Amino acid sequence: MKKALALLLAVCVIASLVACAGGKKESATEKSDTDTKKSGYQISEDVPEGSVIDGVMTYIDGEDPVLKKTVAPWLDTCVLYEVNVRQYTEEGTFKAFEAHLDRLQDMGINTLWFMPIHPISETERKGTLGSYYAASDYKGVNPEFGTTEDFQHLVDKAHEMGFKVILDWVANHTGWDSAWIKDHPDWYEHKDDGSIKSPYDWTDTAQLNYENYEMRAEMIRCMQYWIEDIGIDGFRCDHAIGVPANFWNAAVYKLKSINSDIMMLAETSATQGLTEYAFDTCYNDMLYGQALMTKGGVATSSIKDGMDVHPNYRGDSFPMNYLDNHDKNSYEGSIVGRYEDTYAPLLALSFLTPGIPLIYTANEEGYDHEIEFFEKDTVKWDDEPKYAPLIKALSKLKTGNSALASTNRSVTYAEPSNSKLFVFTRSDGENTVIYAANLGKEAIENVGFNLGVGTAKCVLHVIGDEVDTTVTTMTDKDFLGRDYAPYEFYILIAT
Repeated sequence: MKKALALLLAVCVIASLVACAGGKKESATEKSDTDTKKSGYQISEDVPEGSVIDGVMTYIDGEDPVLKKTVAPWLDTCVLYEVNVRQYTEEGTFKAFEAHLDRLQDMGINTLWFMPIHPISETERKGTLGSYYAASDYKGVNPEFGTTEDFQHLVDKAHEMGFKVILDWVANHTGWDSAWIKDHPDWYEHKDDGSIKSPYDWTDTAQLNYENYEMRAEMIRCMQYWIEDIGIDGFRCDHAIGVPANFWNAAVYKLKSINSDIMMLAETSATQGLTEYAFDTCYNDMLYGQALMTKGGVATSSIKDGMDVHPNYRGDSFPMNYLDNHDKNSYEGSIVGRYEDTYAPLLALSFLTPGIPLIYTANEEGYDHEIEFFEKDTVKWDDEPKYAPLIKALSKLKTGNSALASTNRSVTYAEPSNSKLFVFTRSDGENTVIYAANLGKEAIENVGFNLGVGTAKCVLHVIGDEVDTTVTTMTDKDFLGRDYAPYEFYILIAT
């Protein structure tokens, strides 16, 4: 009898414990915490009420202690190439683009930035094919380019070859065919008459409402899909300044809990709020503006303004040095029209300036054409692109010299006997690289400067169309009085 009572009591106790456990529902936040602690995701105590959705923060202030800025080591040697899939080949597909990977690898490119690959809205579409930046589905793929499986194959192949892959991300707005407009109209900003507004004169797009935490959460989930499921290595974020920094902080914090080595590039000049945590790099608009004026005879002192890293680059963030991109090409002219013969020495300067360089589709070709934005306009490739040998030599320099690490901000300017010669040195204490160029359209004679290192190897000498990569030992005496043709330049490595 006692045994029976004891058994009955034990059963009751167990049943009571099970009932208690079942009566306490695990919240979405608690469940997500359990899932994400493995990757170091921590819910801050300082986020606004209601901003944590399904265990994911959608708003993190820049001063929040959970944020610890890191920069992926591979970015120190990043050579970035912007891919315009639509115009790259006659087919305009991922599969057709794959045929160019070997050529790009040989040229020293190691990071591919794909312009937006999402389906393009038809409502209010501009032109025949529309803008890549009017997406209708953040998780979809534009059928013009292929399928999700095609893109996955491209990413996998690129990774096998050693490339990193980043996607263009448009978080400020969607196209008018997005399901969000019908299903969640409160996710958008509205005019006084109740209709959804467009940003600026971008009439093919609808402005998202970043006061809505549910929308923020879904945006983060969409970004997470490409990092976690497809395996890309980061994002170039369109009109990044139009989206609150507290969203970017939350998005990147979540993404880095999945892959801590992603790249984040902001399409804007450096702002402290963006580089404090979320973004590794921003557009070097100052250098671009000074480079444009070079063919008109800009003073070398102005070039320095674009090379010096602005205090708005926080931590180890750095500039992205560009001479061209899809916007500049389509709306301001080809590199031939904008730079003429100054392009080669300026391209070299963009590789040697603190930060990372950017090559846009067909820059290696010296393409003298403004590529259409809303229509099909296939690039006409030559068998031997004009600037490919120069880009290859510059990529080798960028990836093989620690002084040129993207996070190294050291620049020392020399004072030649003629100020038309522009000379600077990059050094990290163990490795020193020297750039000397005549950026003017007239020859200069008997110009001297102190090499500052005694002996150096000249690893690149460019005069006219001749790219000489023959390694030659040179000393201070070789630069005491030297003549320079227009746009002639040398790059040396101290020995």
